[in-house]
Amino acid sequence: MPLVPMDQEREKELVLEARTSMDAFAELYGYYVDGIYGYILRRVGNDSDAEDITARTFEKALKGVGDFKWKGASFCSWLVRIASNSVVDHYRREGKAKMVDLEEVLPQLQGEDDPTLGIDREEERSLLLRAMAGLPEKYRVVIELKFVDEMDNQVIAEMIGCSKGNLAVRLHRALKALRREVERMEEGELR
Repeated sequence: MPLVPMDQEREKELVLEARTSMDAFAELYGYYVDGIYGYILRRVGNDSDAEDITARTFEKALKGVGDFKWKGASFCSWLVRIASNSVVDHYRREGKAKMVDLEEVLPQLQGEDDPTLGIDREEERSLLLRAMAGLPEKYRVVIELKFVDEMDNQVIAEMIGCSKGNLAVRLHRALKALRREVERMEEGELR
């Protein structure tokens, strides 16, 4: 499920109420839990770990909701930062710094009706994954957040610490770099 911020006014209202009301926090939890879980799952690649880390993320959010301040970042982006830090903590505890391969967590792009469509899409998918690996980290991250995690532009901008306008420029440059990398790889395969 994509991680899309709640209506800002409703979110603010619930966050203020959540300081004294479990019902308000439960509504925030209900709205964001699937998106946060998906975000974490794509980073750890394991349902059990993702469930545990999601639970820890919301436990930390519940403990910290009273201290949350509206400083240009939404509650949603604050949750994503907690989730990101919880993933890092998980790998520290486990004693491993594993990076999950995009290929492990992207859904299969198989065509159900046309078997040749599945082959073509698998080839395209493989090419895109190889091209993504060749991109600079700053470009790969924004493409993953936008198109794999399906995050809202405002949340991405808040996460990486830039304006929405700057994010639009970065996404444009990232997609342009991805297109060049794909073309370079296709030319290399034709030779």
